[in-house]
Amino acid sequence: MTYCLSPLCRQGIVFLSDSRTTAGVDNITIHPKMRVHARDGQRVISLMTSGNLSLTQTVMSLIDEDIARGETDPELPHLLNQPTMYETARYVGSKIRQVERLDRLALQADGFSFNIHVIVGGQIAGLPHQIFHVYPQGNAIHADIESPFLQIGEFKYGKPILDRGFHYETSLVEALKFGVLSLESTMKSNLSVGTPFDIFCYERDSLTVKYRMRLEDGDPYLERVRKEWQDGLVELVSKIPHLEFANVDRQPGVQ
Repeated sequence: MTYCLSPLCRQGIVFLSDSRTTAGVDNITIHPKMRVHARDGQRVISLMTSGNLSLTQTVMSLIDEDIARGETDPELPHLLNQPTMYETARYVGSKIRQVERLDRLALQADGFSFNIHVIVGGQIAGLPHQIFHVYPQGNAIHADIESPFLQIGEFKYGKPILDRGFHYETSLVEALKFGVLSLESTMKSNLSVGTPFDIFCYERDSLTVKYRMRLEDGDPYLERVRKEWQDGLVELVSKIPHLEFANVDRQPGVQ
């Protein structure tokens, strides 16, 4: 399992992903879920994946092969020559469909589902910055001002934090904090999500990769986030008014 999320705000986009692919008492492996492609001054595209690792690796390999062939064949469609971000997401969807035609029947014959989800985001020069969620069927949805973040993988533990505090006008710096808190809270509640955390912050209209890093377990910043989030939550609960029960002889449902 995995957890990837991407908050979209007016100032830019944050991309965050964990790196755990399998989890168990004695079976934990790590594999990056995030890729960033850029042509400075032209476009920046980030991809994050969840689902069956063999499927995600195959899709990414097909994308890489197209980019390489595009160096000698300018007419070949690939990730970095699509006219819009929507067409970029549709291109990724076409690669998913290509893998589906190759592998779905064999997977289903052995009881495995065709499970792959991709977040595609970034910006092309002269166009808005956007993020899309591409489904196993190859179709896509995009985030907007009213619904300004996308998640894939094990997202239920980290969603309430974003629902309660993040919005489109949140600054890029604060969006990153919300994202790290969402990842850390998910890791706390689910063994299948874990460090390292890969992070990429894209500034709107910069059309370059400037802010990218990896947080390992034990990283001082991550440790501080964990402590302050936990201590702050406990302190907040202590400040919430006590529930006053009605002063009656018998409470409803009490015999």
